Amino acid sequence: MQYLELFRQESSQLHHRRVYIILSVGIGMMLLFTLLDYILVPEHFYEFLYYRMAAAGCSVLLLGANYRDQGQRRAWLIGFSGYLCTGLVILLTIHRMGGVISPYYVGLIVTMTIYTVIAPLTTTQTLISGFTLVVVYLLSMVVVGSLAPHQLLNLFSNLFFMGCFVLIAATQSWTDTAARKQECMLRTAENEAAAALARQAGTLEHEVKRRTEEQRTTEQRYRILYEAIADAVVLVTPQGAILQANNSYLQYFGGGAGSECRSFFDAVNAQDREAVQNVLLYAFEREVPLSAWQVTLWSDQDHPVATEISGTLLRRGTKKLGVQLVIRDIGIRKQLEDKLIVSLSKVRQTENAAILALAKLSEYRDLTPGHHLERIREYCKVLASELARHPEYRGEITPEYIQYLYQGAILHDIGKVALTDEILEKNSPLTEQEEQCLRDHTLAGGNVIQAMEEEAGGSGFLSLAKNIAYFHHERWDGKGYPYGLRGVGIPLEARIMALVDTYETLTATSEKKRGLPHQQAFDRILASAGEQLDPMLVQAFVAVQESFARIGAELAETG
Repeated sequence: MQYLELFRQESSQLHHRRVYIILSVGIGMMLLFTLLDYILVPEHFYEFLYYRMAAAGCSVLLLGANYRDQGQRRAWLIGFSGYLCTGLVILLTIHRMGGVISPYYVGLIVTMTIYTVIAPLTTTQTLISGFTLVVVYLLSMVVVGSLAPHQLLNLFSNLFFMGCFVLIAATQSWTDTAARKQECMLRTAENEAAAALARQAGTLEHEVKRRTEEQRTTEQRYRILYEAIADAVVLVTPQGAILQANNSYLQYFGGGAGSECRSFFDAVNAQDREAVQNVLLYAFEREVPLSAWQVTLWSDQDHPVATEISGTLLRRGTKKLGVQLVIRDIGIRKQLEDKLIVSLSKVRQTENAAILALAKLSEYRDLTPGHHLERIREYCKVLASELARHPEYRGEITPEYIQYLYQGAILHDIGKVALTDEILEKNSPLTEQEEQCLRDHTLAGGNVIQAMEEEAGGSGFLSLAKNIAYFHHERWDGKGYPYGLRGVGIPLEARIMALVDTYETLTATSEKKRGLPHQQAFDRILASAGEQLDPMLVQAFVAVQESFARIGAELAETG
């Protein structure tokens, strides 16, 4: 993965930098041990000094090697070499100071501490480094020295504590490595998310520019206006006394420069002053910030100004000074919001037109009546609106659901574009194979809309339209197709479409047949309750059957 490669690079760089620290600390430790030698074992001072100087010299050479390692590939080897060099020097002094009973044994633990704490080692590297020194110590004590029986306990004790320290250091290395790896992963993910967000922002910006090219001149005028407007800022007490105000406030509400002594309530309607004072007092005493508080203020020219006020308590130390208000004129914003609503309405109309045009593709293949789709969506809207009044559907059928149903209903037979002309135009009864091909238009339509839904990354409208396309030929008694669903196992929108499609099939006039009068269609739908159609939907249809008749008459075929 990308973050693992980045983590390896960062670890190599960190190890390379810390080798300088490790070797420098090792040199310093040798100097400190020299001072300790002078105090504890003056008789061995010069002998041990040679050892320390040799180790310091090796460390200096290793510093040079690390400097020349520009590729940062040998940091662990160089640091480990310095670590071993220091450990071997301490082992020499241990042997000269009595072997296992030498107090210089602590120097090995100090060396381990310096190396494993400073170097960013992995758990494996820590174990190898630690137990290497433990093994060397053990061999040197057993092979080189001659141990008395009573010294075996000292050796075991030393090895035990050294081993414990190695395991503790390995645990610390594991947690440190895991933390650095997690931090690297999060940083990589953050960078990738930022890059993705930047790409999405770029795409969105391009799309906005494309759709609003014709409005560029108007937007530029608004942009200049926004840049010229500065919010009014005023610091007031709960009693309305103005402690401080900027030029924008003074210009519009405060009577001009030098008029700080005026009260904030001078800009407030007389009937609103008590309510405004209560809000300021509440924010002052409870220290509750104000947000998006809309108040109408009066300018010095006696013009009402719709404002949005945000505020927070201002302190100086422990003393409450007052509430600092940021006053924004939202009159222009409200105008823009109105324009945006109009613009969104136009976009919605365009989308509806595009969906209707797509749905009409099936009409050109199926030779359905000209206003078939328009009637279908109006019937669905009326029936769903009636169902929304019933308590059991009140939470499910929302205004958004009705809008999605209105748009999605006209795509119910989109799958018929996959049928051959031979099946669609055949006047004689269909064969069993042809009948199955005709039924498969539900699967073809549902699959097309499902692909659209997946491409869009999820859509409430497409999800509902998909259910309609798949299941609008299912029956309440389970004898429908393509899956033979039964009862409430059929999605609500498909049950609504089944009733509407039945009414449309019965009443619509086409080149192949003449539709039934409304009353006959009404009677047949009543007879289908509990078999083909949902009984509750049939009850709702009874309540709005006059609206169905009116829609059918208004959108009837002409000519």
